[in-house]
Amino acid sequence: MTQRVFESSTVRSITTLPQTINQIKTENKHILGTQDASPVTINGWIKSVQKLKNVAFLNISDGNCAQGVMAVLQPDQVTSDLTTGACVSVKGNLVSSQGKKQGLELQAESVKVTGTVDEYPIQKKFHKQEFLRTLPALRWRTSVNSSTLRYRSFCMAQMTNFFAENDFVQTNPPLLTSSDCEGAGEVFKVAGGGKGDKFFGDKPAYLTVSTQLHLEVLAAAVGRVWTFTPAFRAENSDTNRHLSEFWMAEAEISFIDDLEPLMDLAEGMVKSCLAPLMEEGNKARNDLLDARRSAEQKEELLDRWDMANCDFPRLTYKQAIKILNLQHLKEPFAHRPDYEVGLRSEHEKWLATEYFISPVFVTDYPKEQKPFYMKQSPHDSQTVACFDLLMPHIGEVIGGSVREDNYDTLLKNIETTGMDKSALEWYLELRKQGSTPHGGFGMGFERLISYATGIENIRDVTAFPRWVDNCSC
Repeated sequence: MTQRVFESSTVRSITTLPQTINQIKTENKHILGTQDASPVTINGWIKSVQKLKNVAFLNISDGNCAQGVMAVLQPDQVTSDLTTGACVSVKGNLVSSQGKKQGLELQAESVKVTGTVDEYPIQKKFHKQEFLRTLPALRWRTSVNSSTLRYRSFCMAQMTNFFAENDFVQTNPPLLTSSDCEGAGEVFKVAGGGKGDKFFGDKPAYLTVSTQLHLEVLAAAVGRVWTFTPAFRAENSDTNRHLSEFWMAEAEISFIDDLEPLMDLAEGMVKSCLAPLMEEGNKARNDLLDARRSAEQKEELLDRWDMANCDFPRLTYKQAIKILNLQHLKEPFAHRPDYEVGLRSEHEKWLATEYFISPVFVTDYPKEQKPFYMKQSPHDSQTVACFDLLMPHIGEVIGGSVREDNYDTLLKNIETTGMDKSALEWYLELRKQGSTPHGGFGMGFERLISYATGIENIRDVTAFPRWVDNCSC
C-alpha cells in the first residue's frame, strides 16, 4: 500500500494560479531604476486607452490593488476591440517606467482580448455613487469601490486574528430562527417548499436579526465565542444608515458581570481594523489613499483615522443628555435632547464628531429603551448595564450589554414586554442549567466600513445592497 506523505501545514502560495498585478509588481520591484526587464503576463480590464502618433497606452487593472499597470504598445497594436472595459491578457516585458508616477510599465509584445464590451457605461471620468448604484454588475470596477471591497476583506482578516489572539472560538449560529431577538417585530418571515409558513411546523420561522441568543448558548459551553454573519431587518427605513441585509460581528463572553471588559474588547476589535491605517506604508492604508483622486479626499480619510487613534472616552447616558442639552441652548438641534425619548442620529454624530472628536462609549441607557435581555445597572434600578459605541460622522456602530442571567428576572422581562414566552423557552432554560454572568455585543460591519472609507451612504460599502422597495439583482 502506498503511503501518503503529508506536507507541512504552513500556508503557502499556490503557484499554478495566474499572478495578480500586485504579485507581479512585488516580485519585480528590484527592476525599479534599472535597465532590467522581466517577461510577464498581465490579465485585467482596460480602464483607459490612449493612442498617439508613435505610441499607445493601455491602463490595465485586475482590481487586486488600486494601482494597475500601464502597457505600452505600438499604435498598430491597438485594434477596434481594445476599448475601455474590455478584458485582456497582455504578454511582454516589465521594465522601469520613464513616467514619473508609473514605477513599472509593461512593454507589450502581444495583446489578446478575452472579453469585448458593447457600450461600456463607466468611463475614466468621476462618477457619482448614485449613478454607479444603477450598475450593480459593474460599479465595483471603479477605483474607490474596489478599494472598499479590499478593505472589507482586510477587516475580516483583522477581526479573525484579533479574536483568535484573545482565545475566542469562531462559531456559526443559524440564520433561520424561531424567535425575534430584539423583540421589535422587524423580522422577515420565512415560507416556502410548498408548505408555506408551515415548513418548519406550527412555529413560525424568521431570518435572524441577530445571532446573540444562540451565541449565548454557545458561550455557556466554550466560554468565549464570536461570529461574522449576515443579519436581516424589515425596517421600513429609506436612509443612508439602514439596510435590510447587512453583516454583523458579534461576540459573547462568559464570566463577566460589568461593562468595562466588554468595552475594552469592542474597542480592541475596532482598532484592529483602524489602527493599521495610521501606519505609514501599510498596504490597506496605501490602497484606500491611492484610490482617492484629490488631496482633499485623502486628507479627509487621514483625519477620520486619526480621530480613532486614541483611548475611546466613556460616559453615561445621563451625562450625554446633559452635555447635549447645554449645546441645545447654544445652538439648537433639529430635535431637543430628551432623556425619555433617547439619542437621535444627530445627537450621536455631534457627540462623537464635534464634542469628543473621537469614538465614544455611552453607557447605562434607560431600561425602557433597550431589549428584554439586558441586566439592570448595579448603581441605578432605572437603567441597564449596556453601551453604544458612537463613531464620528456615523453614530452608533456597536451595541452591547451585560446579559440577564437570572431565570425569574428574565422571565419577568419577557412577560413585561409582551413577547411570546413559548418561542424563548430554550433560551430561558439556559438560566436553569449552570447559569453564569455573561455579556456581549454586536457591530454593524458596514457602518465601520463607511467610517473608515469616508463613504457616506451605507449602500455603497456592501456589494449588493438591499433596502425597502429595492432588491435589484
